Amino acid sequence: MLKMLPFFFVCLTMFDKSAMAETYMVESGDTLSKISDKHGASLDKLVNLNKLQSTILEPGQYLEIPDTHIVSGGDTLYHISNKLGVSIPELLEATPIIKNPHWIYPGQIINVPIKNEMIYMGNPSKKRIALTFDDGPEDNYTPKILEILRKKGVNATFFVMGERAKEYPERLRQIYKQGHAIGNHTWDHPHLPDLTDKQFIENIQSTTAEIEEITGFKPDLFRPPFGEIEDRQVALLHKQGYRSIMWTADTKDWRGVSAEEIVSRVKQDASSGVIVLQHNYHASGQFETVKALPQIIDELHAQGYKFVTVPTLLDK
Repeated sequence: MLKMLPFFFVCLTMFDKSAMAETYMVESGDTLSKISDKHGASLDKLVNLNKLQSTILEPGQYLEIPDTHIVSGGDTLYHISNKLGVSIPELLEATPIIKNPHWIYPGQIINVPIKNEMIYMGNPSKKRIALTFDDGPEDNYTPKILEILRKKGVNATFFVMGERAKEYPERLRQIYKQGHAIGNHTWDHPHLPDLTDKQFIENIQSTTAEIEEITGFKPDLFRPPFGEIEDRQVALLHKQGYRSIMWTADTKDWRGVSAEEIVSRVKQDASSGVIVLQHNYHASGQFETVKALPQIIDELHAQGYKFVTVPTLLDK
């Protein structure tokens, strides 16, 4: 059998012939880090562009490599910004190697920012992981989770539903006072693609208003229920100043899986910059996040990981 070779696809954008896009087929033995190094693409941009909900790759899987722009003679960041339709600050953020915005050189590779980026992974430059909890607050699992985090000295991120914040305001204040980050998770957990743009914005704004009224804090993080959202809705969120946060490690705790499986899933996907999805609300049946959480923290601490909030994880 012939060995399958990486498949590369080069397309010329309407802006400039030196902007390139590649598609790469994962081979046996490949890891995200190896592919990142091979193509000069940052690990988090590679994950976010391909909307990867796991750090584990499968042979035969195709990955899109982030676009780059090769600097030509006479190019300036101002000209490149106009050609690509992105701001100079966005170019500088996408290409941290540019230390002086007034000095670029022919042949230099500049990363093209991802438009309306969904964030599945944060900055991988430090050994840090973000624990996140969805669907609360409430009075059963939330206080137990908060107590574990307090005892372990860990800060996490809670994606809050507006209607539950209104029902349990003191619990939301406790989350905030303990130093945890808070994000918007809609008012009532709708399926976002079914909403009109007006319904969508009203749902988000009402939740943010409720959070702000209770805590005095206005969140700029958003996580879509079920992880499902239309591109136009992501664009609307960005215009409103929100960052759309997904995850790189899914515990599947909402399915009622065992604590052992929850821990195993997190350990399998553990990597610098990973965002872990858990829940602090469950309607009925087995739910073992509270049982798994201390072990997750202890085992990853032993591996040298530090737990931070999502805003800290995104900090360059």
